[in-house]
Amino acid sequence: MTHRIPLVVLGGFLGAGKTTLLNHLLTQSGGRRIAVLVNDFGPVNVDAGLIAEHDGETISLTNGCVCCSIGSGLEDALIRVLERSPLPDLIVIEASGVSDPGRIAQVGLSDPMLQLETIVVMVDSEQVVAQLDDPLLGDTLARQIAAASLLVLNKTDLVDSAGLSAVRARLDAQFGSMAMLEASHARVPVQLLAGGADLAAGLETARKLDCVDAPALGMEAAPHAPDAHHHHHAAGKIRGVHPVDPQALSPDPDHPFEGGSWRGEGVLDADQLTAALKRLPRTVIRVKGWVTTERHGRVIVHLAGGRVRFERVSSKAGAAMNELVYIGIRGADIHTAMHDALGKLTDHCDHPA
Repeated sequence: MTHRIPLVVLGGFLGAGKTTLLNHLLTQSGGRRIAVLVNDFGPVNVDAGLIAEHDGETISLTNGCVCCSIGSGLEDALIRVLERSPLPDLIVIEASGVSDPGRIAQVGLSDPMLQLETIVVMVDSEQVVAQLDDPLLGDTLARQIAAASLLVLNKTDLVDSAGLSAVRARLDAQFGSMAMLEASHARVPVQLLAGGADLAAGLETARKLDCVDAPALGMEAAPHAPDAHHHHHAAGKIRGVHPVDPQALSPDPDHPFEGGSWRGEGVLDADQLTAALKRLPRTVIRVKGWVTTERHGRVIVHLAGGRVRFERVSSKAGAAMNELVYIGIRGADIHTAMHDALGKLTDHCDHPA
């Protein structure tokens, strides 16, 4: 196996619209093999015309997607999915309405076949403030929202503009700046459920970064690689942040994303790069690209779901230019955030002896 399977955890309180989103995901896969793990088949109203086979624990669809019950346990359901041939392109786990999606996401950090991409949490825009203030529900909902790398404000059709502004203000005050997406009837762009991976891939193509399908060793940021490169290097020269025309991200002029690229020369300090990426606000959803570090050499670095991961590859070992592409929420000043975080890297570069 040359790459990890992206994993998305979908959380949200009862009635937030998770099952509507799951049905949308299964029927709008766009040719991708998506495996959705659900607590109960009953609420997932899959179009009968798409069902190719139903064996009690798994519903196989004609478009290559599957819907698996986790009634017998999450680990068992994951084993069934990972034993399928061909393997899925994306796995989505639905957290129950009262569970903590952050804890479920730990599955993606322990299985070497999976790569946690994002934790999507849905809330009912009409009810979320009252639920947060409810002494019986508030703690549960707050834990769910705090775990989110993308918060979907669903059912916005039931709230006027003033009410929606009040909801956003309350969430900002309680949880700080985070990536929020407004939706009605759980109509969420399917590509966003992979942490913006498809959008980032589109930007990488535009930037001629040939790294989307590169084989990876899946190194995490923290440990030192056994064959790490330790050497002095010249101070990096920052080329800066380059916003990308939003139309490059999606043909839909109303899509909520924008992105750009950051470029700099030199060999970067891996710890400083990791810390810089983790300092980015949650409105920056995804970062990916080629860098050269003193520890790993030439690698691909990812920021997704709040975690930084380095992948060493067997090709593209040439050019020393560091180049990252990023995706975030439009209007959240993500370009300044990228500049402020990554522009400091050259202050910490080692100089030649």
